[in-house]
Amino acid sequence: MTPEGKVKKKVKDLIAQYPHVYSEWPVPGGYGKSGLDCWGIIDGKAFAVETKRAGQVLTDRQTKCMNEMLAAGGAVFVVAGDDQYGFTQLKAFLDANSVGCTAIRNVPRNNA
Repeated sequence: MTPEGKVKKKVKDLIAQYPHVYSEWPVPGGYGKSGLDCWGIIDGKAFAVETKRAGQVLTDRQTKCMNEMLAAGGAVFVVAGDDQYGFTQLKAFLDANSVGCTAIRNVPRNNA
């Protein structure tokens, strides 16, 4: 597993502890708009995560994407290598926003 792959696994394992999180890990394929590694929603709040191996920094494209998400009201976390700051901040965000997530909400459908 690559160094960045290990960081992704750590973040995926964390998110898996929160059953009411929707998360998606898009695979870049050259089609559509590029984004960050993970997009998620918890209790109606959008968040994104970019993972990096130790010593790596965001690309200009990733920084632009992050700033657009922040401007739209989303939360963005950068988890890099063994640095615990981004991971701890992501966990605190998930903990703080999982309080209201105790049951699956049924979405009414228009059957007309």
